Amino acid sequence: MIIGLEGFGSIWSVRSGPKCERAFYNTTGIVSDGKLRHRSWVFGQLRFNEAGGFNPNHLEQNIGRVFESAGPLPQNGRSLLLHHLSSRPETPDYYLFAVTSDRTGELQMDRSGWKSDGVVLVSLSQVRDQQEAMLLMPPYSWIRGGLGRFVVEPFIERPWRASLQLMGS
Repeated sequence: MIIGLEGFGSIWSVRSGPKCERAFYNTTGIVSDGKLRHRSWVFGQLRFNEAGGFNPNHLEQNIGRVFESAGPLPQNGRSLLLHHLSSRPETPDYYLFAVTSDRTGELQMDRSGWKSDGVVLVSLSQVRDQQEAMLLMPPYSWIRGGLGRFVVEPFIERPWRASLQLMGS
């Protein structure tokens, strides 16, 4: 599975393996009482291995890059390994977006029709009306937040990149 990175969740953690290999984990969080905290309603995380081409020193430089994944999210958990950087930019199967309720309005996941088929909720943190969600979204898929419907629009000249565009209510 090919994934184009268009955003990250707010919380990062690092673990070192037996040969000093580092793995970086990313998930959602919310600022509560002035601190960034896990407030998971749906816990999921991304894992990047430093040896796979992920640049932990400049996170913003990973945006717009394409990673190969071990496959779809397992049914018994929501962890996804993005094991290595693709050798060349290519059109992804999914784009990874991190969205907040400030940008989309509240995502009402308890209602049908909040997302198109194929959209995968990786992680969701929520406190009252504040949300942060990480979503895997195929090209031209959509989500519906309190501010309207947001559609994944791949860039014509660079199809490995996409934006999430408000397309009405």
